[in-house]
Amino acid sequence: MSEASQDTWAHRLARFTIARRWLVAAACVALLVAGIRAFGHLPIEPYPNVSPLNVQVITQWAGRSTLEVEQQLTIPIETSLAGLPDVKTFRSLSLFGLSVVTVQFQDGTSPFIARSNIQQYLNGASLPSGVSPNLSPDADALGEVMRYYIDAPGWDPTSVKTLQDWVIYKAIKTVPGIADVTGFGGRVKQYQILPDTGRMQLYGITLTQLMIAVSNGNGNTGGDVMSTGSQRMVVRGLGMMRTLDDMRNVVVATTNGVPVRVGDVAEVVSGAAPRLGQVEQDANDDVVEAIVLMRRGGNASEVLGRVRERIKEINTSGLLPPGVQVKPFYDRQHLLDLTVDTVKHTLVVGMALVLMVLYAFLANFRGALIVALVIPLGLCAAFIGMTTVGIPANLISLGAVDFGLIVDAAVIVIENIIRLIEEKQHKSVKDAIVAAVAEVQRPVVFSTAIIILAYSPLFILGGVEGKIFHPMGMTMGVALLASIVLALTLVPAMASLAYERVKEMHEPAYFVRMLNAYRRLAGALLDRPKMVLGSALAAFGLALFLLTRLGTSFLPTLEENNLWVRVQLPNSVDLDYSVQVSHKLRALFRSQPEVAQVTVQIGRPDDGTDSAGVFNQEYAVAFKLPEQWPAGVTREDVVRRLQSQLATVPGIDVSFSQYIQDNVAEAISGVKGENSVKIFGPDLGELTRLANQIEQVLDGTPGVADAGVFRALGQPTLHVEIDRSACARYGINVSDLQNVIGNAVGGGVATTVLEGERRVDVAVRLPLADRASPDRLAALLVDSPDGSRVPLSQLATIRQVNGPFFVYREGAQRYMAVKFGVRDRDLGSTVADAQARIDKQVVLPRGYSLRWAGQFDQMKEAQRKLSIIIPATLALIFLLLYFAFGSLRDAGLVLVNVPFAAIGGIAALYFAQEDLSISAAIGFLSLFGIAIQDGVILISYARKLIDERAEEAGGLSRALVRQAVLDGAALRMRPVMMTALLAGLGLLPAALSHAIGSQAQRPLALVIVGGMLTTTLLTLLVLPVIYAVARCMRLDKSA
Repeated sequence: MSEASQDTWAHRLARFTIARRWLVAAACVALLVAGIRAFGHLPIEPYPNVSPLNVQVITQWAGRSTLEVEQQLTIPIETSLAGLPDVKTFRSLSLFGLSVVTVQFQDGTSPFIARSNIQQYLNGASLPSGVSPNLSPDADALGEVMRYYIDAPGWDPTSVKTLQDWVIYKAIKTVPGIADVTGFGGRVKQYQILPDTGRMQLYGITLTQLMIAVSNGNGNTGGDVMSTGSQRMVVRGLGMMRTLDDMRNVVVATTNGVPVRVGDVAEVVSGAAPRLGQVEQDANDDVVEAIVLMRRGGNASEVLGRVRERIKEINTSGLLPPGVQVKPFYDRQHLLDLTVDTVKHTLVVGMALVLMVLYAFLANFRGALIVALVIPLGLCAAFIGMTTVGIPANLISLGAVDFGLIVDAAVIVIENIIRLIEEKQHKSVKDAIVAAVAEVQRPVVFSTAIIILAYSPLFILGGVEGKIFHPMGMTMGVALLASIVLALTLVPAMASLAYERVKEMHEPAYFVRMLNAYRRLAGALLDRPKMVLGSALAAFGLALFLLTRLGTSFLPTLEENNLWVRVQLPNSVDLDYSVQVSHKLRALFRSQPEVAQVTVQIGRPDDGTDSAGVFNQEYAVAFKLPEQWPAGVTREDVVRRLQSQLATVPGIDVSFSQYIQDNVAEAISGVKGENSVKIFGPDLGELTRLANQIEQVLDGTPGVADAGVFRALGQPTLHVEIDRSACARYGINVSDLQNVIGNAVGGGVATTVLEGERRVDVAVRLPLADRASPDRLAALLVDSPDGSRVPLSQLATIRQVNGPFFVYREGAQRYMAVKFGVRDRDLGSTVADAQARIDKQVVLPRGYSLRWAGQFDQMKEAQRKLSIIIPATLALIFLLLYFAFGSLRDAGLVLVNVPFAAIGGIAALYFAQEDLSISAAIGFLSLFGIAIQDGVILISYARKLIDERAEEAGGLSRALVRQAVLDGAALRMRPVMMTALLAGLGLLPAALSHAIGSQAQRPLALVIVGGMLTTTLLTLLVLPVIYAVARCMRLDKSA
């Protein structure tokens, strides 16, 4: 070998690292310390945050019907926001007293800029007086990190609610990283003035007069300052109401010189505002809970730690009255701990298997240890990269890390070092190490670059799947880059230290026997190329057949160890009836042996952040730890059992989900369900008819579960249609009549009383007896300008109609949704079946359309992207192979490993009964990169031997090609087997795991583990035959 050939950059780098090995070791120690430090600041979450950037505009207008809310709140707000930049879609929901407009922004939009733009654009909205829109908290679908309730024995719901809203709320809201604390349940304190219509008539007092008097009778004023000598005094006029007696003593009017006070014509009491919802937990029928929301992008573990400390401080500092405690009942940290334990188990067992394989093949503990050092150092480099970019650690970014890939480059280098030392063809160990590194540096760099390129689609995937797998691509990309550097620097430096006094090394006897057996088998196969190729093609054909038997799904569902059960009653029920039903269902859930705790939310919180009516019940069913369950019972078994038991309860619609899963599904599709069919059109009646037809079709489709219509119509509505002619005869203005109806029945807030830091509304509303029925409403007396009082029935027509409860809108169009889930069947075939049935059985009128939303829509979009990205990636890999080999033929032969590698991945999915999900598709990308790497290792060395021996022999022959291919395959058997087995065994624990949190990694790991088995066999047995046949065909043509 010439001197020039020994002076490549690889030779110089190897000599440099050996000469300064202690410097290399110090740099690695510094990398380790920096990586550990970075890991300490790394945000940890159970699952990647796939929720889009949604900002909701929440506007409450108490007492107003759904149609009024849509026309006077929702549509003006949508119109004012129409020009917002970076908007992906508008969705809105209008219901009784509440408008929620959801603006979904494009990926990459700054949350701060998005919220600022919305605030600015809302200034142009034309809204009724007294109505003020608010933005939802700056949190995302994964922001719910804790729920707690207030344990206050003997306290009434109003007092507990007041304590939460004005004491506990502020204490927890001020914790850094908290976006908001949403209270739910209890009753909001309200001072109520209940007019006596008889006494009001006696004193000649109108309802409008009473409202004005109460409003004017409450307030302070400032009189600027008064100078008294050398001092200045601030002048204040104190007229704020403080007690019930202050309210009773407000003067309404003067009759014959005698003041008429509020107490003379009305009863003044301390009560509560009308309830919008109620919370029950276990045996408690009325509790106050609060939902703690973490600010978008926060570190859940750090924020939860601070919240727990603050709750401990609240409970022990004397801030709360004696006997009252804040008690968390849902803490995201429990799920974090379970998933982190799953990841730890996967990592530790994976590392142990990697070490076992290294020692088994190298039969050299020092060599195995040198390679093993690359694992923590590569991970530390990944931690630094993740912290720098702001990528959190989760089940995908860490749980799917393949240690075998990280050490592949180091394995190739150390194996070649040991082989050259064993051959004793160099003057010293140092020379052998330098030569070994230089010999494999090109295939190492190119093969690792190919694997990084195979992961490159993860960086350009958009949508939900991009948010899930981009962290994994980042982690593996940085770790693989670090592995190349470590393989070419740390490995030779440490090898020179480990082997500098080694006189000789020998291959273990069992490996020699294995190598001889392989040579005999490979030689026999080289002599039977037709049989080999036919068998390989038959295996590939069988894999394609199995592929057609695989179901398709979007992403695996993360097991959260809980259930979120949504129960919907008929829209027209009141709160009392809904509570009666919840008592029965709560007892049913608590009777299940797997259940630890049950909490039910009925209706919506008072701030309107969850848009629902009292007919909506949501049960948070917390499970016991898996080891406490009856033997052999799974979550699916519990769902089936509950579904059969709930089927006996009439008039309810039930759907099953999980805490995080439900929040994310709603954030993506805008509907409370994993999947939905949205029917767009102008008329609510026609939409209802179409939705009912589609629900019937879905109910008859195998695999569809929990189908139900989000019904818009069905709200009993009392229409008071004003007779303008009659009002004109009595001289009564329509606005005066409207005020009487609104204040007498709905209750109007006249003013607000300050109690220290608390603000309590003062409302004027007729007693329940005077507004208990339409007849009593018709008898309501309205004051006319001449002093007479006219019954409402003479001024308006009162009739009951069937009005809308909800109005859903998307893209400025009304729609109605039919939600459904999929169980015991794959998503793709289920929806395809349902689509075919709907196309055949449901005829859409002109002006109406439908769209599928949710997981199916996301799955089809991801499949469309991957159908473009995967071929493009393989084309780029082909170009890289061409640059490496300088031959289109050799580059194409390496790519032959791709379909053969897919055989094992497909078989693994089939026999494990897993669907072909996006997670599995990403596994195939990784698998293809590994298979190509093995092909590069084998073909590059076989090609080198052929060229060297052809030069020595003065030409090529079939025998020379056969022997060179056989020798090259035999020499590369150990690195090929090691790299393939390491890649497979590194993810074997993830592929076999069924623990909580493992669902996200399992399909990806199964594909790689199964694929590695066939890749190893086909690379060592089939690829040499294909390469030899190709070289011989070229030889025949040249002859």
